[in-house]
Amino acid sequence: MDIIYYIIFYSWYLLYGVIIFIILKYIFSKALKDHHSNWNTLIDGFQYSPTEFYERLTVELKSHGITNITMRKKSLKEGGMLSFSRLYLRVTWKDYQYDICGAKFGNGFFISWWLLYKNSFGKLVVSKIPFAGAWLAEKLYPVTYYRIDTASMFMSYAQSSVLKVLDDITKDKGVRSLNEAERKPLLNNVFTR
Repeated sequence: MDIIYYIIFYSWYLLYGVIIFIILKYIFSKALKDHHSNWNTLIDGFQYSPTEFYERLTVELKSHGITNITMRKKSLKEGGMLSFSRLYLRVTWKDYQYDICGAKFGNGFFISWWLLYKNSFGKLVVSKIPFAGAWLAEKLYPVTYYRIDTASMFMSYAQSSVLKVLDDITKDKGVRSLNEAERKPLLNNVFTR
């Protein structure tokens, strides 16, 4: 009888622990990501299937032979919990997450992407220490040229793939291609040194 009591008693602690872990994971998963760069364009008077765009983009991304890259379609909320969802293609490599959106907008087709860098949980915790946290996080988790270079390489690789697919589909439909200014991504200063 005592064993059953202890099992039930400790099961509640385990259940509470799991619930707290899920809540913390949800909170920290949002805080662990830094926005590295983004890009968007709208092709007015052009309609295209987002699903077909993602399929062509997946083929193009795979053609470059980068190992350990994963791709999957992901529904992301447009706003809060009750808002509509929009379909994205999520490309993940190492500590980088590349979310690509292709969607109808008015009488055009909108394409955007966001490159996010995932910080470690340890860095996030250390950075929250009062007074010395930011300095300590900088010393324990330094920004290296390697991190900057790999983020730039992945961004360049993914951006060139998006532009190649975009050029192919607009050429097939007889729509003008993007000019040089429309092709440049916006960089965020996430890797301050």
